[in-house]
Amino acid sequence: MLERRDLIGLRAVLAALSRAEEWWTADQLDGEVFGYQSWMIADDRTDEFVDQLVRLAADQDRGVRDEALRLSRPGEQP
Repeated sequence: MLERRDLIGLRAVLAALSRAEEWWTADQLDGEVFGYQSWMIADDRTDEFVDQLVRLAADQDRGVRDEALRLSRPGEQP
């Protein structure tokens, strides 16, 4: 989904991450999002990634909102 490089793909992965029941599943999804973030930053698309997180922080799905907020505040835990 992240290969789409758009809001829809990121939203789907954040929704799955927020519902992961096993730690290894959450860890793998978190790693995928980190790789996606790294790609965005490496291609000077940091603003686009931040914009996606801002938009998802207002999502109707609480899990998506929480994950977007967590990612937008590195070093802080919700």
